[in-house]
Amino acid sequence: MMKIKIRKKKEKKSAITQANIEENREEILAKGKKFKYPFQYAKHRVVINTIAICIAALIAFVVVGWYELYRAQSTSEVAFRFTKVLGLPVGKVDGYSVKYSDYLMLYRSSLRSIERQQGAFDDSADSEQQKLHYKRQALTLAEDYAYALAKNAEANVSVTNEEIDAVIENHRTIGGERRSDEAFKGIIRDNFDLSMGEYRRLVMLSLAKMKYSEAFDETAKNAVNNIRTRLAENGGNMSAAIEGYTADGSANFESVDSMVEVSNLDGGRAAKAAELANVGDISEPFVSRNGDGYYIVKLLAKEENRVRYESIWVRFADFDKKMADLRGEDGKIVEYIEIASEVDSAEDNGEAEQPQE
Repeated sequence: MMKIKIRKKKEKKSAITQANIEENREEILAKGKKFKYPFQYAKHRVVINTIAICIAALIAFVVVGWYELYRAQSTSEVAFRFTKVLGLPVGKVDGYSVKYSDYLMLYRSSLRSIERQQGAFDDSADSEQQKLHYKRQALTLAEDYAYALAKNAEANVSVTNEEIDAVIENHRTIGGERRSDEAFKGIIRDNFDLSMGEYRRLVMLSLAKMKYSEAFDETAKNAVNNIRTRLAENGGNMSAAIEGYTADGSANFESVDSMVEVSNLDGGRAAKAAELANVGDISEPFVSRNGDGYYIVKLLAKEENRVRYESIWVRFADFDKKMADLRGEDGKIVEYIEIASEVDSAEDNGEAEQPQE
């Protein structure tokens, strides 16, 4: 029997055309959408979750920072740097902001200086009381400086870099020996726990308070002018020239009995006396390097690097009076941290002075 072979007709392959390519592309994309949309959804959730975590972390950071500074009152190095970077306030004086970093700088430098002299503080009640005292002192001083800076700015009175440099140059020259930059930086770091930038800030603040008094203290100006008139009339008798000013401590007379070095740490009096040409000469009034008032100096004796002199000191008083008045008025000074006064602390411990019967 004869077998008949049946040949299958080969399917004719379709020609590759642009239409076929587009059709195939759409088919592949359609199959891939089931993978695309879940991934987009996941990516969207990742963005939302990331933003939510960042916001939560920021809120936690703010809350912890607020608690550490304004409730726990941390005085650590981290807290100090944190307040410097963010410029946070610790209070207000007559509407002017007081920098938290200035308060911490003053407190930390005072504490380091004291610990260098008497040893580290411990956890005893006495140590805590001393630290409370220095905290109160630092905050009060920071308020003084903030007020002086604000009032100086309003009157276009400023402290120049040259003035700061002059003070630092005087500080780094001790006993006629000028310390090197590195040595002086080490002294500042070891004795006050400050960088040179922070030390410059400290010097600037003290000069700002001095400049305020120099510009606005009419009481001291009037006293100095009156004393100068008396000196001209009485032949330079300095002790007689301040009669009437010593009772309230607004002026003081001092006579140096022995020769002192021109570099003597006396507010600049020895250096000023050395500038006078002849024995008996009297200087013009000048502001003390301590910034606490005016000096007038009379030269009594002079040799190569040593002098003897008499001096009159006229105290700056108007600034302290102004700050006392502000502290006596409700709402003029606002503090964002609570630092108990030494009297309050003594009352808590049953140590407050009892009223006299």
